[in-house]
Amino acid sequence: GATVETIEGLSDSGEIADLQLAFEQRNALQCGYCTPGILATAQDLLKQGGVPSRATIREHLSGNYCRCTGYQAIVDAVEAVAASRAQDHARERAEKEASP
Repeated sequence: GATVETIEGLSDSGEIADLQLAFEQRNALQCGYCTPGILATAQDLLKQGGVPSRATIREHLSGNYCRCTGYQAIVDAVEAVAASRAQDHARERAEKEASP
């Protein structure tokens, strides 16, 4: 079997709340037509962990077409969330190691 993830499922679970906020803060969305696909694709990349390069982000999102934003703000938002999540993960790991 396969798993089908929808933007509604990702959004309702809160899994992409930080990504949605980053898109809003960086004006990485305009008309909203492409936003669900870009958010779902970005989340797919971010689930791999680490902080991908801007080129990797662009490549991963290359199957999505946006006529409004020019992609710079989209890449900025994905990069910022990747860095934030990596920092959160490192902090959680350090706390685990420090606890008895």
